[in-house]
Amino acid sequence: DDEEPALRYKRLGGNIQALFEKDTASALIASDRFLVLGTHWGHVVILDFEGNEIKRWRAHSATVNSVSIDLDNEYVASAGDDGRVVICALYSDEIMAADYSRPVKAVALDPMFSRRASRRFVSGGTSGQLIMNEKKWFGKSDTILFTSEGPIQTIQWQDNLIAWACDEGVQIYDTEHGTRISQIARPEGSPRADLFRCRLHWRDTRTLIVGWANCIQIVEMRERLQAAGAGDGGAGPSLFAEISVLFRTDFIVCGLAMYRDQFLVLSYGDEELVYSTMAERDDQVPDEQHQQKSRNAQPPELRMINRNIEEVSSDVLALEGFQLLQPNDYGFAYCTAPSAQREPSVPLAEADTWFILSPKQLVSVHPRGLKDHVQWLTERDDYRQALLDIEEAYRGDGAWAMYRDQIKEAEYQGIGQSYAQMLMDDGNTKEAAEVCARALPHVNTPEAVDVWESWVFAFAEANALQAIVPYIPTEGLKLTSTVYEMVLGLMMATDVPEFRRLVFTWPSSLFNAYSVVLAVEDHLEKSTRGEDVDQLKTVLAFLYDRLNQPSKSLLYHLQLFAEGVLERVRNENLFGAIRDKAELVMLYDDHTLAEQEEVSLKDRCEAAGVQLLTDNTDAIPSANVVKQLVNAPRHLHIYLHSLLTKDPHLGAPFADLQVELYAEYNPEKLLNFLRISTYYSFDKALEICEERNLVPEMVFILGRMGDNHRALMLIIERLQDVPKAIEFAKEQNDPELWNDLLMYSRDKPEFILGLLELGGTHINPTKLIRNIPSELSVPGIRRALTNVLHDYHLQVELCIDCKHVLNGDVDVLSDGLRHMQHQGLGIENDQMCLVCQLPLEDLPRGSAVLAFWCGHIFHDKCI
Repeated sequence: DDEEPALRYKRLGGNIQALFEKDTASALIASDRFLVLGTHWGHVVILDFEGNEIKRWRAHSATVNSVSIDLDNEYVASAGDDGRVVICALYSDEIMAADYSRPVKAVALDPMFSRRASRRFVSGGTSGQLIMNEKKWFGKSDTILFTSEGPIQTIQWQDNLIAWACDEGVQIYDTEHGTRISQIARPEGSPRADLFRCRLHWRDTRTLIVGWANCIQIVEMRERLQAAGAGDGGAGPSLFAEISVLFRTDFIVCGLAMYRDQFLVLSYGDEELVYSTMAERDDQVPDEQHQQKSRNAQPPELRMINRNIEEVSSDVLALEGFQLLQPNDYGFAYCTAPSAQREPSVPLAEADTWFILSPKQLVSVHPRGLKDHVQWLTERDDYRQALLDIEEAYRGDGAWAMYRDQIKEAEYQGIGQSYAQMLMDDGNTKEAAEVCARALPHVNTPEAVDVWESWVFAFAEANALQAIVPYIPTEGLKLTSTVYEMVLGLMMATDVPEFRRLVFTWPSSLFNAYSVVLAVEDHLEKSTRGEDVDQLKTVLAFLYDRLNQPSKSLLYHLQLFAEGVLERVRNENLFGAIRDKAELVMLYDDHTLAEQEEVSLKDRCEAAGVQLLTDNTDAIPSANVVKQLVNAPRHLHIYLHSLLTKDPHLGAPFADLQVELYAEYNPEKLLNFLRISTYYSFDKALEICEERNLVPEMVFILGRMGDNHRALMLIIERLQDVPKAIEFAKEQNDPELWNDLLMYSRDKPEFILGLLELGGTHINPTKLIRNIPSELSVPGIRRALTNVLHDYHLQVELCIDCKHVLNGDVDVLSDGLRHMQHQGLGIENDQMCLVCQLPLEDLPRGSAVLAFWCGHIFHDKCI
């Protein structure tokens, strides 16, 4: 019972019900434009496919047994028990009639009736004759095509072939050759022909389907092979009939057709009834039991049978009054739906419609389309399969592709939402979100926005917002900013990494970035997880950039040690943004150098952060940096040292502070700083050095202060470094210091030896030796004195040699001077006397010219 039916049924309404209240139907035929119904009161009625009456006329005084339509749907023929055949034009007043005196059971118009002047039709009935009526030169003419011992029951005309059924079987006539081409005998053992009327259906111009009681046959029209050399006069019909399929059923065939490659059979009764009627075929009168069965007949069924003669489906049709009906009371008609009612994407063959007729009811039968299929699935809450089948049809795949236009977008979305709600109710929120992504609208309309927002809130209420977040539309269709901000808020509270991803990937126009910043900063104050803190800071940095607030953005970039942040400051000239973030810049350097095993002061001073600060003191004043780093003395020391290496004068205001920092972190570099800088306080520097016992630095400072004696005492007493003491005395070039050294060293052998060896010309060795106490033993003094004497003799020899060289130079220069002085002085004609400014050549009588070696020339009279 839960198997999906293959066909869809619809009882025709309209005003046909009013007809059935007064009359009963007896015959039916369908075209692709309308239906033609014959009644037991002799009426012929034209109906549309909804059951509305279009036209009606009284063609007969008795039952209408058969109706026929030409191919152009312009003429309708009817045959009745009154012995008449009436042909009416639908679009004119033309009426044709023929009277055959005996009941006419079947009629068929030439398919080309409206196009041919012959106006041919065939009819037959209880007379047993198949008569062709046609118009000739001298009027209408009836031609008997066949005579049977029993009545003609059914006629079907297809193209140039006419098929009819009588007691002998099914006959086929070729109108083109004017000859009967075949006879298909009734199946052996069949019940009487008048009990179960034969049903004929032309599948196409070469295939006839025959239903005889409980037997179905497929008859194929085949080309007849002409014998070689046969003359034209001996040529017979070009076609012959051959049964390709024959099978028996356990029911009576009341109508048949083909649907695709399957038989569609209107059936009556069961196997018991079949055999009981077969037992009566020799005019036996049914007993009371069979009469009772006839009064309590079963409803007909529409069965679908495949080519393997297997029943695919069977639908019971509870037609009105079926309990009193016999097989011959049912009619079965087939047509192809008109183009005006057919979906454009549905092929002609897929728009087939069948009509089942009983005396009081008319039912249309349609192949079930996608809409029917989906409705059947949704009635059973199988929304998943319904959604899949619709999507497959939309893609143009699968069995339902031809019906894809039957399901509109709105209906598809409704099914998707129903399925999503069912999944939500079952707690399967992940799959529900996937369904929403597929089925919810993506066109930017107010209705679509409302639908999406309602689902987002539904997931939020179910604490399953994470499931729908990846599918929330962000392009094309956009929700209100409140929804996006709500989503961001909930994700920030539950899934910080996903929150970060959304902020970075969603377009900036979707939400108010400032509102999100406030929420993140508030949440950041409460968050304790380090990983979440970093994620939130990344978001803040990103959002502040979006808000064009680089100062705040850089704050978080520096805290996160973001790669390239310092290069960004340089490239974008954002020095003002880090003016008050010196400590973060220095920490950035610490992070950068953390992977190195050993980091020297030079390495730290060459790091990108401190270089940025020291290279841009105009934008980032050093005083501002020092103020920020005062609570981070190590960073302050690195900064000031880097500043010193660039320009000793830049750090002048902080020299005293720098002395203290050198003394604390790099005392080995303090002395060099003391030598370079002149801006520090001697007293404060001395105090700092004394606190840390930095003797060399104290010596230097005392020397700079002029307290050479104290400085020397520090060297002698604290350092006990004779060479350094001597070096200090040499640097100061103070005789008093040498006296101090002599006095201090008189009882110290090591100092005595040091002075003898290193004192050189600054100290008189004789004075030093005389100052040695007689009782003092000086180890190594002999060697020292030998060296002193050796040095003395060496000095004497050097002096003598220098004197000889000097004398030689004097002699050479004296000779040159005498030679030059013996030479004459040249006087030019235009030279002037330096006193009278007259030319030298203008000499008064008795005068001379005086020339000096210095180059001055005078008249002797003038001087």
